[in-house]
Amino acid sequence: MKEKSIKKIFLILPLLVFALAYSQPCPCEKHNPPPEDPKPLETLENLRMWRLTEELNLTEEQASKIFPKLKRIRELKEKRKEERDKEIEKLSELLAKKAKGDEIKKQVELIRNNDKKHQNECEKIQDEIFAILTPEQQAKYLLFHIGFEGKIKKMLRKLKGWKRGF
Repeated sequence: MKEKSIKKIFLILPLLVFALAYSQPCPCEKHNPPPEDPKPLETLENLRMWRLTEELNLTEEQASKIFPKLKRIRELKEKRKEERDKEIEKLSELLAKKAKGDEIKKQVELIRNNDKKHQNECEKIQDEIFAILTPEQQAKYLLFHIGFEGKIKKMLRKLKGWKRGF
């Protein structure tokens, strides 16, 4: 009797293991993609702030003054990008409908003037940031922004290449 029970266990156990394994979701990315990060730009900005604090050895007082200014610059850039996209779209429409030269010139001037205005606003805030930093921190700030942008672009290129490989 005991021998029959052991045989039943050896027959049923593999079936249970198979059923349990089969009931699990597929671990591959195609069938079970990773959750999307709702705010990748926010994550990138947090990384930038953290690295900037380390690289420049910012005091709490400096950080509390600089970070809102950096956030303001980012907001201005986002707003300008949206506005500029609309202005460029209008310019394309003017060209497509073969508008008069004056209309096209007016739109080009609008875009250029708004670009200059945006650049001046950002430079003013940058000047405010530089006023908070020591000369050594100013140099590190410039080098950080050049290096950080390059590193992010390089990482994105690697990531795109890695995804294509799969």
